[in-house]
Amino acid sequence: MVRHLQPHIRYFIAIAEELHFRRAAERLHVAQPVLSRAIRQLEDQLGVILLQRSRRNVSLTAAGSVFLEECYLAREAMKRAEQRAIKANKGESGRLIVGYTDFAINGVLPSILATFHSHLAEVSIDLVRCDSHEQLEAIEGGRLDVGFLTGPVSGAGLRQVTVHEAPYMAVLPYHHPLADLESVPLKALSEEVFVLGNMHTWRHFVSQIKALCFEAGFIPRVVKEAPNSDSIFGLVAAQMGVTIYPDCDLNHNRRDIILRPLADTEAKLITEMVWSSSSTNPVVARFVDVVTRTRTNRVPRCRQERGQ
Repeated sequence: MVRHLQPHIRYFIAIAEELHFRRAAERLHVAQPVLSRAIRQLEDQLGVILLQRSRRNVSLTAAGSVFLEECYLAREAMKRAEQRAIKANKGESGRLIVGYTDFAINGVLPSILATFHSHLAEVSIDLVRCDSHEQLEAIEGGRLDVGFLTGPVSGAGLRQVTVHEAPYMAVLPYHHPLADLESVPLKALSEEVFVLGNMHTWRHFVSQIKALCFEAGFIPRVVKEAPNSDSIFGLVAAQMGVTIYPDCDLNHNRRDIILRPLADTEAKLITEMVWSSSSTNPVVARFVDVVTRTRTNRVPRCRQERGQ
């Protein structure tokens, strides 16, 4: 029944406010008979009398007064619905599902989210912790709108923007002989044993470290695998091996390991924002636009990383 009442609500509100059919008709720019007929149809559909009519006066019945209050609420609800629909279509409201690695959430991502929220506070953002390969699968499958993951990334239908780069460092036990050097040649690590993240959750990162070593002429001998950054640094501190890791503040806050720049490589850990080029969520385009317009070359360094 509601959809049948809607065309007559505007007419009823005008008459209830004017309490005069002619003035209401002039206000609405319709013929008075059209207005009278609409009110009769409305009363017939409701089965109640809304207006008391006489030759000189029009007044609201008790039912009419209650109905008027609800009509005001309905009108405001429709205005809000229209505004929300328009905003959603423009990507100014809605929902965004964002995947992230720990490198991202403890690095550049918080500042990105804060900037976006300051522009479009009506967008609800759901964060999902995923490894890089899981994010790619979820983006391609439509389960994630945007991902922040370890790059470089390639794939049909994917688009990406680099949001952070961190140079790699040699991470050594505190009393390691190479700790006396200002920078460590990558080849100097060829005889060392390595501690790395496990291949399941650190697949992208470990593959890059192994490729970096291969370019220097050796294959790293991995003797320990760890699930997170703290475990990796702890094993290095316990002299179980060395590792290669991006330059982050977390590293420098420890007193039981030594960090040295790598002398013969400019390789960096890349964090990329990735999304599907076929996404139908209007918020994605707004999010990408805000990030690409506001990102700078200098971004906060990551504080804690737990698996990539």
